[in-house]
Amino acid sequence: MDNIAITQAPSLRERVRQILLAQIMSGELMPGEVYSVGQFAAMLKVSPTPIREAVLDLARSNYLEIHKNVGFSIPEVTPEELEELHKIRMLLEVPATVEAGMLMDQGHIKHLTAIAEATVEAAHSSDVVAYIDVDRRFHSTFLEPLRMPHLSELIINYKDRARLRGLRAKLGSREIVAAATQHLELVTAASRRDENALKRIITDHIESTRSRWQGA
Repeated sequence: MDNIAITQAPSLRERVRQILLAQIMSGELMPGEVYSVGQFAAMLKVSPTPIREAVLDLARSNYLEIHKNVGFSIPEVTPEELEELHKIRMLLEVPATVEAGMLMDQGHIKHLTAIAEATVEAAHSSDVVAYIDVDRRFHSTFLEPLRMPHLSELIINYKDRARLRGLRAKLGSREIVAAATQHLELVTAASRRDENALKRIITDHIESTRSRWQGA
């Protein structure tokens, strides 16, 4: 794990949560290993309190398991579970993304364009925390026109569970930049009310995630 110093953040707890989630999703926190709150407090140069709060928050969403008086660990995700997650995403995320795209107004499209551009910029960087954060923000914002927050939360949760092992090393690669560029393509399709294009792009986007974890 790299040393990451936190200097300023609107919410320290949220920033710690972003870092932990990014390390879970990228496979940098390994299943089967127990990590301590003190270990992360030292690494992030913060007090144990925001670490505990972030760990509790992530445990409630089943991203990690707490071992009382010891620390926490990351649940193993088997290939069979990953395949099931992929099928669930195809069932939920594809139609939801298409419907949201068809409901979008120009103001929302402009806002999404800025987030999509930030995703491409992050894909060219080596900042895995920034990339995962802006990627999650794009997809959750894209779904906002549905006005179905429970569905959006469910979709993002299943998306998060599709681990992207070795993501830090892949940032800047053609495949990661291409995946980020699909965000811009989704926005363009939404602006044109192109239902077929929306379905094709989000399907390809989800399939590319599957290909990455199969090749990890």
